[in-house]
Amino acid sequence: MNSGKTLKVAVIGFGTMGRKHTENCSRIEGVEVAAVVGVDEVEAETIKAEARVPAYTDAVKMLAEVPVDAVILATPPGLRRETVMAAANMSKSLFLEKPITLNLPTAKEYCDIAKKQSLVNAVGFQLRYSPLTEQAKQLTKGRTVTHVRTTCTTSYYLKRDVPDWFLQRKHSGGPLLEQAIHPFDIARLLVGDITHVFARAERLLFPDAGELDSEDTIVLAYRFASGALGTHTDSCAMTEFNWEVELFGPDWRLLVDYARKRLSGHIGEEKIRQDFPDIDLHLLEMQTFLEAVLSHKPELVRSDFADATKTLAVVLAGDRSIKTGAWEAVEEV
Repeated sequence: MNSGKTLKVAVIGFGTMGRKHTENCSRIEGVEVAAVVGVDEVEAETIKAEARVPAYTDAVKMLAEVPVDAVILATPPGLRRETVMAAANMSKSLFLEKPITLNLPTAKEYCDIAKKQSLVNAVGFQLRYSPLTEQAKQLTKGRTVTHVRTTCTTSYYLKRDVPDWFLQRKHSGGPLLEQAIHPFDIARLLVGDITHVFARAERLLFPDAGELDSEDTIVLAYRFASGALGTHTDSCAMTEFNWEVELFGPDWRLLVDYARKRLSGHIGEEKIRQDFPDIDLHLLEMQTFLEAVLSHKPELVRSDFADATKTLAVVLAGDRSIKTGAWEAVEEV
C-alpha cells in the first residue's frame, strides 16, 4: 500500500485474534494502529505495554475521540452489536471476525447499514485468501460435484489453549459457528449454496465441563442447491487439528487439506499432489481489506457481510437441527 496516505485503524478486542490483527496492521506499510480497545483497565495496560498504542476500555468513547478510517472487531460475536452500529453510523469501514454475529436478524441489520452507508465491509474468512482455495477453484471449475466431505477438528477441550468463551454457546454460538463455519464457507464457495442440513451432537468426551457447554462430537449431512450431498465431521476434543474440504465427481476427487497446506486426488487418470508454502492468511486478508478501504474498491474483499450471512445461515440451520432432530432448511438471505 504505497498511495502516500496513512490509513488509521482501531482494533476492538485484544484476545487471540485482536492481538493478531493489531500485530498484522502494524506490519502493513501505510497503516497506523490509532487505538486498541480492551475489556478492562488491566488489559488496557497490557495493550499499552505490548502494542504501544493508545488504549481504551470503552469502544464508543474511543470512536468519538479517535479519528480512524477503519474499525476491526475481534470481540465475541454476540457482544458487538452496539459497537458495529456506532462505527457504521460514523461511516467507518468495518472488518468483523467470523461469525458475523449469532443470529440472522442482526446479520441482516449489519448488511443493511453497510449498504446504506456504502461501507467497505469484510468478515474474517481467511481460507478464502488461501492459494489452496484459488487452485481448487481452478481445478474444479465446470466439473460436476456429486459429494462433499468437510472436516473440522480442534483440541480446544484437551489443551484449553483458547479463551473459555470459545466453548460457551452463549458467547461463541457453539462449535458449528465458532470453527466448522470455515470449511462450510469454502464448500459454499466451491460448490454453491447449501439448502438443507441435518445434525447430531454429543458431549461424549466432556459430558460435564461446567460452563463450557459446547458439544465435543458432531456429525452433519447437508444438501446443496445443485443436488450434491455432503457430510461433515466435527470435534473440539481431538489432538490433531484438521480443516478439510473434499470434493468428488464422476471421474475425479480433490482433497483440500488446509492444515497440511496440500491438494491431493486425481482428475481422470491424472494424479494430483501439490504442496503449498505456509502463508499468514490473516495478514493477507487484512492487507486486502485495507487496500479495499484505501482504494475504495469493495470488490477486492472475498467475504463481505452479505456473503458471510449466507454462510451463517447454513451453520444456524445445523444448530437448529441439533435441537430439533430434523432436517432443517437453510433460511434464504
